[in-house]
Amino acid sequence: MLATALYFLGHFLVRRVPLLARYSIPVPVVGGVLFAVAAALVGIVAEVQFGIDESPKDPLLLAFFATLGLGADVRSLARGGRKLVVLLVLFVLMMLMQDAIGMGLARALDLHPLVGLLAGSISLVGGHGTAAAYAANFSEVRNLQGALELGMAAATAGLVLGSLLAGPVAERLMRRAAARSPSVATDAASTREDAPVPDPVFLPITAEQLLFVLAVCLVCIGAAHTVHGWMKGTGILLPDFLWALLIGMAVRNIAALFRIEGINDRAVQAVGSVSLSMFLVIALMGLRILDLATLAGPLLLIIVVNALATAAFAYFITSRAMGGDYDAAVVSGGQIAAGLATTAVGMSVMQALTERHGPSPLAFLLVPIVGAFFADIANAAVLQVFFALPVMGF
Repeated sequence: MLATALYFLGHFLVRRVPLLARYSIPVPVVGGVLFAVAAALVGIVAEVQFGIDESPKDPLLLAFFATLGLGADVRSLARGGRKLVVLLVLFVLMMLMQDAIGMGLARALDLHPLVGLLAGSISLVGGHGTAAAYAANFSEVRNLQGALELGMAAATAGLVLGSLLAGPVAERLMRRAAARSPSVATDAASTREDAPVPDPVFLPITAEQLLFVLAVCLVCIGAAHTVHGWMKGTGILLPDFLWALLIGMAVRNIAALFRIEGINDRAVQAVGSVSLSMFLVIALMGLRILDLATLAGPLLLIIVVNALATAAFAYFITSRAMGGDYDAAVVSGGQIAAGLATTAVGMSVMQALTERHGPSPLAFLLVPIVGAFFADIANAAVLQVFFALPVMGF
């Protein structure tokens, strides 16, 4: 109930505060962060701490990625095949940059190089889960004190910075290239200049369509849990939300192959939007803003420099390498959010951008596949390169 109320509070503020709307700050981010800040202030004044039941997060995230798969046409993936490889290379270069900056600044600030990696791709690309895993290893093997706290704080800072930087950078890219969604441009060419562009989110959806998509989505989630359990014994440790996406893609394209109808795209989008919005609000409500105080000083400097460098990388390199068009601007915003926060935040940022400027199916296909799947594998490989450096002492 509280998460839903915060969503509508964020929606109210985004509509009333021009700055938030101009830079496409996602509605769930506004509501969730406001609650986290208010909880921190109450904790200071009254010495009260709020505990958030985050049990709905995982099923909501799985539902969102399942709908991404249900909305993905393999023919679109084939059309974006070369760009998929290009985006993966760009993600690898971004990780190398983050870790190089982290290690370089850590050395300059007289910190252990591992602290620099914690403030690099471990926490920024990997997020809280990856940070916790590596921090435990650093504490046991290298006796790095406070590694877990540093990793959690770094990942939290990245979550906030990624949410705030991605939208403004993408908006700036669109203005720089005067880019518009291809579908919006086509509609505008065939209608009056001032005619409103239909938004598929607000077209009618029947109860039967919505329930059918929900049923298929739940089947994908159950299958994802099952496959994830099977794969644990094989050493292939892909996250369960990625299995939900892949199974959703398989269901959608097998249905299309055999001309089986019933999966309504508008219903898929509705279920996905609700799932993602609730996931982000609940995740951000649980942020411990006061923990960011542990980043004061040198580590905060590394995080901020890395965040600005990631935004600059997307602005000057990713946007051009991906074609410099509307899709490239949306992908660049998604890369910033996925590279500093999580792929889910990247999806939310891209959703906010496309709701304002028009759809970008290519961006919604490429960013989750690269950010949620290939990026984790590539990040592990990149970190092994840095661990092998003599300065690490491994």
